[in-house]
Amino acid sequence: MKANTLAVTAFGLWLASGAAAQPISVTYPVPTLDRWVYPFGGQPGKEYVIPIFGAIEIPGFDDRDGQGLFGFTTSAQVPAGLPVARYRIVSATLTLTVAVDNQFQYDPTFDSFRTVLQHSDPLYLADADAGKPVEVFGVGYRNGWTAQTFGETSTFGGAPIVPPSEGARNCFSAIFDSNGVATDVSRQVRQRFDVTPMATGTIANVAPGAWVPVGSKVVFDLNVCEPTAQDYLKKNLADGQVRLMVSSLFPAQGGPDGGSGAYSAYYTKESPLANGNTAKLDLVVVVSNGADYNNDGFINALDYDLFASFFEAGSPEADYNGDCFVNALDYDLFASAFEQG
Repeated sequence: MKANTLAVTAFGLWLASGAAAQPISVTYPVPTLDRWVYPFGGQPGKEYVIPIFGAIEIPGFDDRDGQGLFGFTTSAQVPAGLPVARYRIVSATLTLTVAVDNQFQYDPTFDSFRTVLQHSDPLYLADADAGKPVEVFGVGYRNGWTAQTFGETSTFGGAPIVPPSEGARNCFSAIFDSNGVATDVSRQVRQRFDVTPMATGTIANVAPGAWVPVGSKVVFDLNVCEPTAQDYLKKNLADGQVRLMVSSLFPAQGGPDGGSGAYSAYYTKESPLANGNTAKLDLVVVVSNGADYNNDGFINALDYDLFASFFEAGSPEADYNGDCFVNALDYDLFASAFEQG
């Protein structure tokens, strides 16, 4: 937990000094919660591994059937409760450790839902490579549950739990629109739409198509340049916790070949075999104070000059809107905030 302590200390010194907004780098080596989101999980929140797989077009099951929920409490390192506009996520990386040896083939590329349709389906598209990507999404909720109320041992979903229970899970892999409204992607194959995840897992030193050894690190670099992903993470930080859902269309059942049983599984913090290889989150975040760019409690020419110097240098500190570009839009937004005081 040393990284957390260093981040807190650095943040406190930054506030006390009135220095310009600088990135806060923090590592969360153990999740606050990790839970297998699966209708027949016997001990939710207490599993030793989280298998990630699909049940493709199987009646009574979501296409993305076995999902993994990972949560990290961030409020001790990144102040919570601020307006979401105060946050800017520079980078966010989730890392999982493979718990079962040679059980799935590595695929770091996008696969359309069409690749898991039956061969006889007019929309079927042959997969160009082996395996299926493992993907990270935001988390959506239904049946009155929220990120504040849904925990490791909360009920999986609404009745009935046994088939037909499609679309019944209380939390799910989700994409979000510009208004923050969640769309459940768990049944994307039968609903016939493709989705773009926040990240696709990559594995160093394993060739695409190769079987993945136990202990391999699957790294998900979240696309914080995508506006809805940036907004989702901002809201999470304002709430004091980051929650992510991992899922895949590895066909444990269904699909064009009837299901291969080849799918990934990851250590949880409860596993006696994890040996510290639990889910890990690395964050780099800027917490700004609007036009008070040097955080001295005043908005004046010093702030304007400081922002202008960052802008002229093309520095990330001048990326005022957090879209991963430093351009005239950032200058205009800063100038507007400055004029409004």
